Amino acid sequence: MRVDAAGGSGSGFLIDAQHILTCAHVVGDATAVTVSFLPPGPGGLNGDVVFRGPWSPGEVDEGDVAVIRLTEPVEVEPARLAPLNGVEIFAGQELGAFGFPDGYRKTGQITHFHADAYPRLAGQACQTTASETRGTRLERGYSGSAAYVQGTYEVVGMVISADRDPDMRTGVVLPLDEIGRHWPSIIDRMRLGPFDSIAYRELRSILEDLKLPDMRRLPLEVLGHPTRLSPDPPQRPLSSVLAMVEWLAVNTTFPEEEVVDLVVTLLRRIGLKSPDHSAALHEWVGRHGWNAGDATPVESAVDNLGPRPGWVVVRIAPSAEGRRAHHVTIWTATNPDGGLDERTLEETVTEDMIQETIEQHLPEAYKKMAHVTYETIAVEFVLPRGHLGWPVDSWRALDDHDQVPLGWSRPVVVRALEWFDTTDPRMIEERTQQLRDRPGHLNATMSWLDCSNRPGELRKFKAWLRSAKRPLALGLAGRWTEPDRIGSAVASGLPVLLWHRAPCACPETETICASRRFSDTMATRLGDIRSEELPARVRDLRVEAGELDDEDEHCGRDVTLLWDEPRRRPTRLSFAE
Repeated sequence: MRVDAAGGSGSGFLIDAQHILTCAHVVGDATAVTVSFLPPGPGGLNGDVVFRGPWSPGEVDEGDVAVIRLTEPVEVEPARLAPLNGVEIFAGQELGAFGFPDGYRKTGQITHFHADAYPRLAGQACQTTASETRGTRLERGYSGSAAYVQGTYEVVGMVISADRDPDMRTGVVLPLDEIGRHWPSIIDRMRLGPFDSIAYRELRSILEDLKLPDMRRLPLEVLGHPTRLSPDPPQRPLSSVLAMVEWLAVNTTFPEEEVVDLVVTLLRRIGLKSPDHSAALHEWVGRHGWNAGDATPVESAVDNLGPRPGWVVVRIAPSAEGRRAHHVTIWTATNPDGGLDERTLEETVTEDMIQETIEQHLPEAYKKMAHVTYETIAVEFVLPRGHLGWPVDSWRALDDHDQVPLGWSRPVVVRALEWFDTTDPRMIEERTQQLRDRPGHLNATMSWLDCSNRPGELRKFKAWLRSAKRPLALGLAGRWTEPDRIGSAVASGLPVLLWHRAPCACPETETICASRRFSDTMATRLGDIRSEELPARVRDLRVEAGELDDEDEHCGRDVTLLWDEPRRRPTRLSFAE
């Protein structure tokens, strides 16, 4: 497709019914563009630039990524994405691109080339060489084109530039893994051969960074005696176990059920060679290896995994589109050890529409997790630090026929946007791990501050939060719930923070006040559980408060729980660290 912006034009490719990937230098500073599909597709469609990477003029390829959102979805089949390591696993195979060079502005033109994945250029891009010494080559007008595998049309990257010297016949492709580093949402759309995006996401989280001795032999052992359907061995040793699994899943021409069986067999061999990954691989095979044949596990594992939990993660962030505009994104998550599965909503709305938008789309997210026990799904709201006190637990649960408060229907927690988006989460990751490793119940871990403790200077509070005696879980009530105290506690990397939103206006001389009653009662009700049980227990307390005639007297009313699992974040690729 052709992309026309105020500052120029180029190409792009559809990644779902409403989103187009192109180069940042194609759209320039434009906020709106026009997209034209060749016949029989639609033409002259309007779209908004909703993402622009950190590219700037003079930078050949770093962050040269942009995403266009069409005003209306189109009934055009989107691009078929290769796995993350597509450039590597298809190394040596002929690639193609469809662009709009001079002389072909209306009809477009195809050119063929090879991409060299070794070594990568600066900015992690790959150099390409035209397949023919004469004829078509990458040139101006191909920027933003999909670089696809000839024959299968799997997209391995995006063309971002070409050598101006026609005799050089070279260009530059930005691979999918590098595109995903700048715009992680594209990774949510990837499948792995016969496995869907959720299965592929879970497998990446298990195999990330794993390397084994003599990896090259493993897939060849699985394939056995070569046949005409067997893929040619990789031209060079693959860089990781994940790339090796991807190669086997997409480079064979066997029937789909046989490909599943080959991948499962390979995963079992990997489990035998890496005992640390064996149990996770066995569980993955149990969920996704539907045609795996012999059900013998990689090694003995617990068969009864119990009810499987799930999470819906709702991110609300200020948008650059206006002072009252917010960007709302909803993911599902089914891996307790980290990562987000599928993006079910990405939309910019005004502040007064946030609640209604989320209420309408939460039930859709629940349906995406059919293999998760319905009652175990929790909802996490990722909010800017200044909005962590939003009463999101009081929003409506539209999947409940009575539309009760969401906090009665499900465990509801909040998380800080700054920690969710950070590129260096080590502080909160380390403190969360310390809390997980802490033996015993919360009565031995959680600290409480209420009106019986004078707030004092804010700097002293900040110092205590970073001292050797710092808490790993903290409860606040009364004057301690002022925004500057909440903000400081969150900024310190506390993984668990609970506070009472109702203000306490008691005189300092009063011995028993609302804040002290709250902290004393809550400490008693939570003291016999571990930190991972907190969301469900707080949900039960909210329901209890609703049963009373005077719910103001119950500790479950107007309570906010910040409960951060830093492993549950958007995809972070190892090479992006």
